[in-house]
Amino acid sequence: MERSIGSSLSTRVISDDVLQPRDRFFYWLLTVLGVAAIAAFVFLWFQLQAWGEHAFVMTVCSGLLAVLLLNHLGRWLILPSMQRPRAVLPRPGWKVAVVTTYVPGIEPVELLEQTLKALMNLDYPHDTWVLDEGDDERVKQVCATLGVHHFSRKSFPRYQTEFGMFRKASKHGNYNAWLHEIGFDRYEILTAFDPDHVPERVFLAKVLGYFDDARVGYVQAPQVYGNQEASFIARGAAEETYEFYSLVQMACYGKGFPLIIGCHATHRLSALRECGGFAAHDADDLLLTLLYQNRGWEGVYVPEVLAYGLAPADWPAYLNQQRRWTRSVLDVKLRIGPAVARNLSPTSALLNALHGLNYVHRSLVIPIAMMLVAFMLVSGSIPAVATTEGLVSGGFMVVTLGIWERYRQRFYLNRKSEQGIHWRAGLLQFAKWPYQLAAVADVLGNRQFPFIATPKTGDPCRASFVLWPHFISLGIVGMAWAIGLSVHGTLPLAAQWCAMGFVAITVGLMATEWSGVLRRRVSR
Repeated sequence: MERSIGSSLSTRVISDDVLQPRDRFFYWLLTVLGVAAIAAFVFLWFQLQAWGEHAFVMTVCSGLLAVLLLNHLGRWLILPSMQRPRAVLPRPGWKVAVVTTYVPGIEPVELLEQTLKALMNLDYPHDTWVLDEGDDERVKQVCATLGVHHFSRKSFPRYQTEFGMFRKASKHGNYNAWLHEIGFDRYEILTAFDPDHVPERVFLAKVLGYFDDARVGYVQAPQVYGNQEASFIARGAAEETYEFYSLVQMACYGKGFPLIIGCHATHRLSALRECGGFAAHDADDLLLTLLYQNRGWEGVYVPEVLAYGLAPADWPAYLNQQRRWTRSVLDVKLRIGPAVARNLSPTSALLNALHGLNYVHRSLVIPIAMMLVAFMLVSGSIPAVATTEGLVSGGFMVVTLGIWERYRQRFYLNRKSEQGIHWRAGLLQFAKWPYQLAAVADVLGNRQFPFIATPKTGDPCRASFVLWPHFISLGIVGMAWAIGLSVHGTLPLAAQWCAMGFVAITVGLMATEWSGVLRRRVSR
């Protein structure tokens, strides 16, 4: 089935369903199979005799299972909504600015120069700009050599405010200063790149054609990391993005609102001006998506790899980035979004809510599961859930959910390199739960923090014990284990295996940080 967006008076963007008839047949077959497996397991779960003796433990376990199963169901049920746009060649004559930023001390000048060369080489006539926060002489020299336009708001006090759209030391403030001083008056289209994102030569040719549709306000392409081999952290960070930039974004596009991703996006400047410029928020891309939607502008998602960026390659960069992202996304979802997203359809509103939930559900599930294990060790209240029927039913459900996962991976952007068991992503999700939980507390407490950009480097280079919060969780589990053994003399193997697994994963993750610190010191 095809879908068109835009008014009848303009060229329309035509979109096609991703699931073809054969895909839909297997999708609905697997849906029936999976739902039946989940229903059978849930039915047996609530028939277990353990409910009579261990009601509290079973209730908490049920809550954890519900979160995990609903997450699987949500990710599965969005698949029929996936759509991709048909390619549209750009017409000549657009006034296009391709822009990147530079922050001294965050991005190496050599990295910026590499990106600028790629921006200059794009295959559609355009001007290339650097928005330089530091008005750096080395950057000016690079720009002069390459023929790149240079702008700095450093000499404009009116663009250096503590809060709002021109907030100092923020990306949105940097862009808004350029837009009001130059961009809105001179250009029709803006393509914004982070300085570590290097585009393919055909980038503009792939995205500009959709702006012939008068209702298209922005075009988004996926974020893909090009340094996945730098460390297991970089590869894990990439694994965390595979499903979002393939399935979730195509489903959001099918429902009319693909999410803007700040690393690179293309905007119609008349639409951006109507929204007031880049949103005054650390999650300016997410908030801008809602502002566009609220004003009736359409977005297009192009599911092709058109640029490569850098993933965080060490623990400090990764964990601090995740805390900042989680805090900013939840702040939009909980405080700002409800007032802005009034025009979303019920399905779009659900997808919008699920996007926020995905940031926090593991940060809540993991510590609750840890505390549950500690409680069982201390109290000796360990329900017998491993019945023959339960193991058979649970095993069948797990296998079915694994088939669902494999089926979803058929639609990944880089299927050959991205499909498989994403164990690194699982370890990263385990490692970051204290930081995400801290981000939840930041939002609930309405704590304000200065904007801190993620250092743009392709290799792990810093030594810092950022995994120290896991010492606390190790202490909790270890103390509970010791108390349980001293009080009860012995404990069921199932509970001890759970505790042992938790300890092994935590110590293993911390060992990766210790080894990095040692290597760093030796290299000095």
